[in-house]
Amino acid sequence: MCGRIRHATIADALEVAAIIDIAGHGIDLELWMQSRDSDHSVLAAARRVVLEDPTWVYHYSRAHVLEMDGRIAGGLIGGLVDGEATLEEPLPPHLEPLVALENRVPGYWNLLALAVHAEFRGKGLASRLLGHAAHLASQSGARGLSIVVEDTNTTAIALYRKKGFEEVESQPWVAYGERTGPRRWLMLAKSV
Repeated sequence: MCGRIRHATIADALEVAAIIDIAGHGIDLELWMQSRDSDHSVLAAARRVVLEDPTWVYHYSRAHVLEMDGRIAGGLIGGLVDGEATLEEPLPPHLEPLVALENRVPGYWNLLALAVHAEFRGKGLASRLLGHAAHLASQSGARGLSIVVEDTNTTAIALYRKKGFEEVESQPWVAYGERTGPRRWLMLAKSV
């Protein structure tokens, strides 16, 4: 199964939102629901958020998508960590430990989201996306690659460890909405 990885475009905004949602297990849903306008559409809000602010870490310009037979099979979003993030507004409590970990390794290329749609899983596509992320990290001059994952996402953790990632730090996972289950956020990293 071939396919190609390419930069996301404006036309991919809903797919980028889906990648964020799948990778984050719905953690951004509350933000999107609060961002709804008069049309009451959460998807329209998610699309708008992904398109609007080019400085937002999940902006479509920071995303790459994996296309298979004309369909988006998955993708990634990330970028070089240049230091502790300075936020204009306080974060909801459930995001504080996650964002703290994401910004803990200056000089590393942080994978903010990596996801493959369910119907494309089991075909090695996550490994391809990780390889692409390593290439992007190397091109950017990063010292390494990092990703934060829930401790219960054992399939992803096994893949990352197989690809040379090691646990660097962890933070408590804070419940949000009606979601419970994980206990810790794990930051995994490797040199490139």
